[in-house]
Amino acid sequence: MVGSHTTKAEPLQVGAEDDWYPYTAWRDGRIQGMSADIVRAAFAAVGEDVELVPYPYARCMQLTQSGRLAGCFNTAPNPQIERDYLLPRHPLFRDDILLWAPTYRATPVSDLGQLAGRRVAVTVGYEYGETFDSLADVVRVAVRKDINGFLMLQHDRVDYVAAYRSTTEALMSDNPELRGLFTAVATLHQPELYLSFSRQHPGARALLQRFDEGMAIIQGNGRYRAILSQWGVGD
Repeated sequence: MVGSHTTKAEPLQVGAEDDWYPYTAWRDGRIQGMSADIVRAAFAAVGEDVELVPYPYARCMQLTQSGRLAGCFNTAPNPQIERDYLLPRHPLFRDDILLWAPTYRATPVSDLGQLAGRRVAVTVGYEYGETFDSLADVVRVAVRKDINGFLMLQHDRVDYVAAYRSTTEALMSDNPELRGLFTAVATLHQPELYLSFSRQHPGARALLQRFDEGMAIIQGNGRYRAILSQWGVGD
């Protein structure tokens, strides 16, 4: 009788944004953050082994769209995202996208039409909601990281920065010299953020189903709420 053995399948790779703390970031040699903890917990709840791999967000989404990665997070859906990727039933979390101005000249922006001709720093590959993303007259200044946009704003190289509330709070905590320099003047969007799955990767559809099963479990047993509480941010 010829001996046989079973080889365990390699875990599927899921891209994790590498510089978006407190949600997901590469820090101290590992992927950390609230959404990374949620993704790990959801897959662990159904016994699914995945490998989280850090990438800049735009690259992460490109690799997912092409099928080299099974998924990528954190994504704010828009019509193009919904066409190009598979989205699960369960979002990871929600947060506010705010428009930030220097505190010394911060006045409320009640109509986004007021942004015509103004320079707004936006992070490469990010979605900011259909209303803002469809504005034709805004001068979008692309930056690699949120912090770069705020440094440009500090030196009046842009007029505003578009950035999430919680990630901005984390940036100010990490860079105390910037505290108090910026004030939110408008809410651009209040999105739910998702783990996006590839339409091209052969294992992505099954992995999406397992993720939704795991999310339902951790939302039901209190684990999800415990993660939110641990990180001290909203859902």
